[in-house]
Amino acid sequence: MKFFTHFSIVGFSNSYILGPDEGGDAVLIDPGIFDVKLLQLIEKNRLYIKYILITHAHLAHVKGIKTILKIYDARIYSYRDSILDIPTNKVRELDKIKAGEFIFDVYETPGHSSDSLIYVMQHFIFTGDTLTAGLLGSTDTGYARGLILSSIRKKILTFDDSFFVFPGHGPPSKIEIERKTNPYLNDKL
Repeated sequence: MKFFTHFSIVGFSNSYILGPDEGGDAVLIDPGIFDVKLLQLIEKNRLYIKYILITHAHLAHVKGIKTILKIYDARIYSYRDSILDIPTNKVRELDKIKAGEFIFDVYETPGHSSDSLIYVMQHFIFTGDTLTAGLLGSTDTGYARGLILSSIRKKILTFDDSFFVFPGHGPPSKIEIERKTNPYLNDKL
């Protein structure tokens, strides 16, 4: 498996690409932007973006979709019916997405936004803005904060310590690190 991270200046967000070692149909998660560097990364590795997974529809995670669809014939997966007026394949809690050689499990994690999802593949968790290294996603109300904490505790923290966390912003982490050091999850704040 080939795995790449791309940092977008739009919203200072992360995008992730997974593809077969030999090249071919690939998955792009949260395309905040589609720039020349991302195109070169994809093409240099003989990948073709066939699947786009959206953790939530904030612009910092979806702005690149229209450009991508001018180049690649990709299927978009999201909690929403459409993003940027483009129809998507709606997914819900416990759905499975078969994306080429990869299978992703879908979990709903409301709190940061009502359409927040995480995608789990092997030992990788793509958390969008639900959980970042040492932080939680931002929330507007106490109710939303309770929702996001519940989502993290009942879904994300149920995974083994060895699972990697790939957030929508900031550096990657591991479940073990978040469980032990994230002050928001340990009621230290």
